[in-house]
Amino acid sequence: MGDELTYGIETVGSARRYAATRLTIAPALRGLTRGWGTNEEVTLYLDRCQVDTPTTVVEAVWKQVLARRKAVGKVVDFGAGDGRFAWTGHFSSYVGYEIDRSRWIPSELPLNGKLVNKCAFSERLDDADLCIGNPPYVRNQDLPQGWRQRAAEILKDRTGIRLSGLANAWQYFFLLSLVSTKPEGLVALVIPYEWVSRPSAAAIRDYIRKRKWNVTVHRLLDEAFPRVLTTSSITVIEKAHTDGKWEYLEQISGEHFRRLPSVTAGRAGLLAYATAKRSKKANAFAKRGLSPGTQEVLTFTERERARLGLRIGRDVVRCVTTLRHIPASVHELDQRTFERYYCKAGKKCWLMDTSRKPSGRLLDYLSAVPPAAYQTSTCLARNEWWRFTMPDIPDLLVSSGFVKDHTKSVVNSVGACAVGSVCGIYCVAKRKRRSLAKAFRRAKLGSRIVAHSNGLRKLEINQMNTLIEKLSLS
Repeated sequence: MGDELTYGIETVGSARRYAATRLTIAPALRGLTRGWGTNEEVTLYLDRCQVDTPTTVVEAVWKQVLARRKAVGKVVDFGAGDGRFAWTGHFSSYVGYEIDRSRWIPSELPLNGKLVNKCAFSERLDDADLCIGNPPYVRNQDLPQGWRQRAAEILKDRTGIRLSGLANAWQYFFLLSLVSTKPEGLVALVIPYEWVSRPSAAAIRDYIRKRKWNVTVHRLLDEAFPRVLTTSSITVIEKAHTDGKWEYLEQISGEHFRRLPSVTAGRAGLLAYATAKRSKKANAFAKRGLSPGTQEVLTFTERERARLGLRIGRDVVRCVTTLRHIPASVHELDQRTFERYYCKAGKKCWLMDTSRKPSGRLLDYLSAVPPAAYQTSTCLARNEWWRFTMPDIPDLLVSSGFVKDHTKSVVNSVGACAVGSVCGIYCVAKRKRRSLAKAFRRAKLGSRIVAHSNGLRKLEINQMNTLIEKLSLS
């Protein structure tokens, strides 16, 4: 393949960046994480846990706490990192749980504060006056299986509910905080704003509502966490007040917030999620794009495909990983528009075909991919890290992410697979495809979707199914 190529994607520099990924567990952590999963799964989880909370956000959380409590007794922080939530505020004692000792800065702690080198789920607490902090944001796909099972069983035993298999790490810590505080306690956490609407967090919302605890959610500006691709919130659960009041506010600037009429900025409220039962009744239905494990390795640009000598229809098939760059005037993805906006534009537009035995060229490529390039939970869970089930071809392609009011939707005449944030709509009668795509493009959604990040809104699959039902085009 020539000296310039490593495994066919980029030059040596790219491979070195992959190799820089931490692949070993520090000796001190091995005992604490025993039974969680493989070495790769554990290191992936630990690396993704570490996002420092800006001092301004820490102070804002404490401001909300002290507005509700003149005096705070025992404070517990699950996932404490360097213990920065003990650097401010007023309390009798602070206990922070942090399994990764390399994160500690003990000298910064006050005399009435301490860090405990244990997993947050290793001890049973129920006497905290306040649970505070910024729980780790790790996707459900990247949670070590052993850790997930153990945490889920502990929470099931203590609450009677089982979290969704789609729950991300912060949801486990959120529920743990709720059951670790006293009956009159307070919970103040920095968690994704999406918890107020996402189906995966429904069990937590129901748990809170049944107890009629008061909830105040402050949606933060996206600049609060510039590295994190989700809209954050300061969520306060007041267990001492039991009138079941929920309030939503959004940050305007600094310490200034304004009240929202609902979980979204619009009075019409959140676009509903179709239930699985309702979705199955519809002829047409939406489905999320394929997650192959790593788009970086398993999808290709036209230039990469040609350089590797991979054959169309034998080694690779057409795919679409984004609709963001195509003009709003493009309503159909045919051969001409695919060539123009994907092949010639250098976009990832070829997906490895796993439906047949790999050719010699494809095997050469796969054998040259360094292990560090596919350290994702999806790839690591497979017998063959690269082998996924080929997706069906959708009739329409829809972008799940959008800004302002409208998403993009095109008729999929070229027969491309939907990958990543591009979703597919299936079982649409041919005569209805153009009208349904047009209806999706025209639907005013901005005020009915919970903000995701950096002005981006994310249309969920069952919200797409609701739209299909409402448009009566199935």
